[in-house]
Amino acid sequence: MTTGGIANYSNDTPKEERGSVVSVLLTIVLVLGLLVGLIFFVFGQVVPPDMIGIRRNFISVPGILAPGFQEKGLYPGLHWKIPEVSTIQLIPRDFQFIHLNDAAMVGDYTQKQLEVPTTDGSKVQADITLILRFFERPFSTDEAQPTDLIAAEDGDRKVPFAVRNIVSHGGPNELANTYSLDRETQLKIFTVTAEEKLKESLSNLSTQDYYDPVLREIAALNANRQINEIVNPDGIELWATLIRRYIYSEKRIDDQIFNKNLQEATERLNAAERSLQQAKAETEETAAKWDAEIKDLQVSGEQQRAVIMSEADRFEVEKKSEGDRLVQEAIAKVDKAKNKILTEVDGAEVYVAREMTPLLETLEGGVVTDIDPYNIDEWVKKLVNVSRQAQSAN
Repeated sequence: MTTGGIANYSNDTPKEERGSVVSVLLTIVLVLGLLVGLIFFVFGQVVPPDMIGIRRNFISVPGILAPGFQEKGLYPGLHWKIPEVSTIQLIPRDFQFIHLNDAAMVGDYTQKQLEVPTTDGSKVQADITLILRFFERPFSTDEAQPTDLIAAEDGDRKVPFAVRNIVSHGGPNELANTYSLDRETQLKIFTVTAEEKLKESLSNLSTQDYYDPVLREIAALNANRQINEIVNPDGIELWATLIRRYIYSEKRIDDQIFNKNLQEATERLNAAERSLQQAKAETEETAAKWDAEIKDLQVSGEQQRAVIMSEADRFEVEKKSEGDRLVQEAIAKVDKAKNKILTEVDGAEVYVAREMTPLLETLEGGVVTDIDPYNIDEWVKKLVNVSRQAQSAN
């Protein structure tokens, strides 16, 4: 039974029939996969992440295809092509290194050392590394914003830094037409141009100037700028020119300059050591001066402390004596007031007698003469008379 044009097989369908259906489906999937793979192989190409793709058209179709290399490079990914009509070729998009020295660098392009004449008739052999990249598309400064323009400013006697300027440049089309698509050929042609400009710029230095980092780096940057002016329109950018090492072709001159520089360095070292010794002497002198000042302050402080303690003791004695005197005066005033009260106030004799009674009870005969210890009246009279006499005396 069929439903909507699609066969509906029940569990009663024979195994042979089900197996044939599965085989047909697998065959269809395999054929489709092979067809897609064939289309991909014939009409597609992958640009790897470290490459730039350049489309090259072999025929011209007005409004659709322009013959030759296209101006804009293709970014990494899957791109189409048509055999005998269009193809995609690759150039590296990462940094390329060119070493001008006698030691070959694995994976990089190496040429012999650069021999540069100096203004005083000598020759310098320089190890130089050039770092460059290829542009992915043409560019005009008319497309740049004003804030994108960067100007290099070199201060006096300061080592300048390379500054990347926004410039007009070509793309893969100019690179392929001028330098071809072979990497070694590209780097070889570029090296010829770079060596010419490097010799032209570095030959303005004297034998001694090579030891001045400011003059040497300015010459390298000038060469870098001149090289870019030539190769930028062809789709190449020189990122850096690095002078890694330099020796003089004549060993005698190299030894003389080395000895002179060593002498200057020794003189600077000796001057620095003298300055250090002078600083140490000044430090020790200052330390001794302040140690003496500290000792003087300690002695002066002890003396001031002794004087202050002596004055404090004297002040304490004076105040204590004054306090004792005031206490005695107060006691005397109190006694005087008591005596006055006992002599002038009526009934005082009775108060005195009562106060003296406990004392009289403890006395025995023979202690006080002419008075009976138990005769209170006689004691009162006696004490009153003595008080009046004392008051009259006062």
